[in-house]
Amino acid sequence: MAIPAVLHVASMSQALPVGAVLARRGRLRPAPVVWVAAWCVVLLLSDAGLLLIARWEGNNLWVRYIALPAESTLALWTLSYWQVHDLLRLAYRLAIPLLLVATALTLAFSDSSRHFDEFMAPLHALVLLTAALHTLVHRAIRAEGSITRESWFWVSLGMSLYFGSAVALQPFNSALLATHMDWVRAAYLTHAWVEIVAFALITVGVLCPPYQGPFGGRS
Repeated sequence: MAIPAVLHVASMSQALPVGAVLARRGRLRPAPVVWVAAWCVVLLLSDAGLLLIARWEGNNLWVRYIALPAESTLALWTLSYWQVHDLLRLAYRLAIPLLLVATALTLAFSDSSRHFDEFMAPLHALVLLTAALHTLVHRAIRAEGSITRESWFWVSLGMSLYFGSAVALQPFNSALLATHMDWVRAAYLTHAWVEIVAFALITVGVLCPPYQGPFGGRS
């Protein structure tokens, strides 16, 4: 079955923030913006690896076992830069090894082919959704001036959309795959459209000029 065009567009939309970072020639590239680009590069490589290995070998599940922890690590590391207190920044970074250990234990001591997509992938998405929403709300209620000038606003908003749509995707699809294939297809297509919007918002954040925020340092 041919892959719907919108899924290809959604995957390629992940390249938009990377292009935006590269386009900032001669302008300051704040650290979190650079890490956003690194996260998007891993997403692109993951999608490409899944597609190529599926064609060569058929079984491409192991790519997810490597890619998802890497993606979550980079996303949490990115969001940690936008925390208003050192303690919060540390908490975000400490969440990374905890999530990696939970993932490793799941792969080592369970039926990874089933439990990874049904439990670990939604857990990763839920952790990242919580982190993105917390960053968005926590920074917004403490912001002075227009938050639409801030990279953290657009990036955390885009991440919230992206991870929010991913939280229930796999459990929903697993529950309905055998009986309602058309619903599963609709869920994937909806997720793809949300992903396009999400990465467009993230790209806006990458293009925002550095701004001296009320908490010190550049945003």
